[in-house]
Amino acid sequence: MTEDFLQFLWQYRLFNEEELFSKEGKKVEIIHVGTKNSDAGPDFFNARIRYNGIEWAGNIEIHKNASDWNLHKHFEDENYDNIILHVVANYDTDVYNSKQQPILTIQLSVQSSIIEEYKSLYENHKPIACIDKINTIDYPISTYFESMAVSKLSKKSLLIQSELKDTQNNWEETFYRLLAYSFGLKANAQAFLMLAQATPLHVVKKNADNLFVLEALLFGQSGLLPERSTNNYVKELINEYRHLSVKYSLTPLPSTLWKFSKIHPPSFPTIRIAQWAYFLYQNSNQLMIAWEKMTLKKMMKLFSIKTSSFWEHHYTFEKYTSSPTRNKIGKSFAHLLIINAYLPFVFLYCKEHQLLEGQEWVISMYEQIPSEKNHIIKYWNEAGIVPQNALQSQALIYLYEHYCKPRFCLRCNIGTYLLLHTKKW
Repeated sequence: MTEDFLQFLWQYRLFNEEELFSKEGKKVEIIHVGTKNSDAGPDFFNARIRYNGIEWAGNIEIHKNASDWNLHKHFEDENYDNIILHVVANYDTDVYNSKQQPILTIQLSVQSSIIEEYKSLYENHKPIACIDKINTIDYPISTYFESMAVSKLSKKSLLIQSELKDTQNNWEETFYRLLAYSFGLKANAQAFLMLAQATPLHVVKKNADNLFVLEALLFGQSGLLPERSTNNYVKELINEYRHLSVKYSLTPLPSTLWKFSKIHPPSFPTIRIAQWAYFLYQNSNQLMIAWEKMTLKKMMKLFSIKTSSFWEHHYTFEKYTSSPTRNKIGKSFAHLLIINAYLPFVFLYCKEHQLLEGQEWVISMYEQIPSEKNHIIKYWNEAGIVPQNALQSQALIYLYEHYCKPRFCLRCNIGTYLLLHTKKW
């Protein structure tokens, strides 16, 4: 039984209040459990209890063992002198405050079914702890979606804000970097971000009228361009990059940054960089326009891109494939770019500029995009939860990553619901 679980039991009064006695056998009545403290200091503030016919007001401290009081050296800390009640699972010693006054300590009496429910969540090895129960409880999970989706948007905002700071509040440059990051998906996201950082937008714009030059610039900067080749197209890329690197004082990235292993050839970084070059060829001089509210159809058209002809029969620089490559951006990848880059960027921009209508528009757009399909969504499907759109799938991904995976069931509304409904005093 962890300290977090004991705090949870106390916060929601999931204990037998009729069996709370001091060491001397005197009844302790809980009037108000107090307000949970998320910072340093006592666990609960402003609690009220009645003991020996006297009402006390003050703070509550909770430990697994009473001796943890001494282990944490609270007996030396004046901040704990206002503790009116020390709540423990195991009363193994008496404790005192810094004035050597005894601290009233009680041992919680907890219903066994609640402990069993807690263990069933924390000790199973399934990806979603409540996978066998969530679809059988009367909990309106759909009402939880929007708040989780907004939380995920806020999480994504951290990357955008970091890049915004790095670009000295240049929104366009930041948007350019965020799009690059999203082109890399999970495996090569960081490498793509570094590519955008190493290749400033103003350099891209100066060469945006020529797709070949853009390819030479980006492939050269990626470090993936070979030193020599027998292929005429590749030889020309090498020569062009040599000229560009001198002209703009450019330094390429290490080629080792890029991941090819366990990636399907259509998602190789070489193909994605070629697509990225084509996107910039079409849009680098109008990225500001991309921030405007669009229909989903117009957004999809923005990402309707392919590659130059070389990549129609190559996945890498070296190997020719007789079968045509899948060099065009597919619908699902375009949806991911909108979900992970375009909409989070617009959401933060509107939030920073206090444009509430724009934030609401972003939420409505998520509801128009189909749900993502990945291993996390598969877990939820196995639990009987099938997202109907990208808003719901984003919410479920956030819920899994920040609550299910680290087993923070006590902080999750669903986990809280399950434990609360085991109370049968």
